Amino acid sequence: MIWGYVTLFFATILQNASFTLVSRARNSNSILFHGFASVLSNGIWFIVVRQVTQDKLDSVILGITYTIAAVIGSIGMHWVSMNVLEKLKWFKK
Repeated sequence: MIWGYVTLFFATILQNASFTLVSRARNSNSILFHGFASVLSNGIWFIVVRQVTQDKLDSVILGITYTIAAVIGSIGMHWVSMNVLEKLKWFKK
């Protein structure tokens, strides 16, 4: 059971990071980059939903795990976007 939560935690970080990347990619000059980010986000979202339903993770711990991982993923990718991707000129300023 603990591995289900660990898997969910890391998959949720990746999903929210990729969702944030999609949001920022909308402002890029590249439709291809936006498309890649969108496929990544939706693919990982499917894995997260599958993990929750397959392992029947339904508890307060699930909500806490998901929320903490979602915040880490979103804030982490926002920081990477601002401090790395923008310096690489992947986004308009």
